[in-house]
Amino acid sequence: MKTHRIYVCEDSLEGILTAVHFAYMSRYGHEYQSIQAGDYAEPFLFSEMIYVDTDMEKASRVADAIIKKISWYAWHMVMHGAMACDEDKADVVYRFLIRGFREGGCVTEQFADPAVMRLVKLFRAVQREELHVCGFIRFKELADGVLFANFAPKHHQLPLIAEHFSDRYPMENWIIYDERRHEACVHQASSDWWITRDAIPDQRKIMEVSDDQRAFEMWWKGFYDAIGITERENPLCRMRMMPKMYWRNMPEMMGK
Repeated sequence: MKTHRIYVCEDSLEGILTAVHFAYMSRYGHEYQSIQAGDYAEPFLFSEMIYVDTDMEKASRVADAIIKKISWYAWHMVMHGAMACDEDKADVVYRFLIRGFREGGCVTEQFADPAVMRLVKLFRAVQREELHVCGFIRFKELADGVLFANFAPKHHQLPLIAEHFSDRYPMENWIIYDERRHEACVHQASSDWWITRDAIPDQRKIMEVSDDQRAFEMWWKGFYDAIGITERENPLCRMRMMPKMYWRNMPEMMGK
């Protein structure tokens, strides 16, 4: 009986796709292989651990193959699934692609298959939070004119929301900081955006907001309180529509 192989990769979309490439090219047999990402990797008894360095070229080849041989929607599912915080996400993507490359575009509708259904659940969870994040992120103008926002999403959202905010604020210099992963998405006015890892913001600088920002926050809080109807307050409904995990970075909710 063959020794089980575990491909250990970087916790990123590119890292997972690189591991998928290595697993396929090994011809070792899918049933004898699995993929684990980043800190989630745990050795199993009598298993062989293979550490995979992220290779952008190999990851790009797998991405192109998903779009051409399965579908654009399947790529959308894989991209979101790889951003999930769940420990099994890398192997879920691998199992989904094994079936997808064999059966084509119809795989996205085969909900009876455990691998497909598991990826669908990851995809929906990440996409649901992505929509929340786009609505609840609050920028503040710093003293130097840069727009700054910080958030702490459950899933890895920066690569998914960067294009949205780049389109929304193309003429602004802005930074979105992920407190949980210590990553920052930086956008230069009239230019492109990029993501930097192991970023630690200068707390003194991000506390120094412009006079306009200070006035706007005061007006916004006053408006938010003024339109509220005390007799119709429904805390459970508010928490359902505006999850409490986002409150600490929303000026109108501070002190609630």
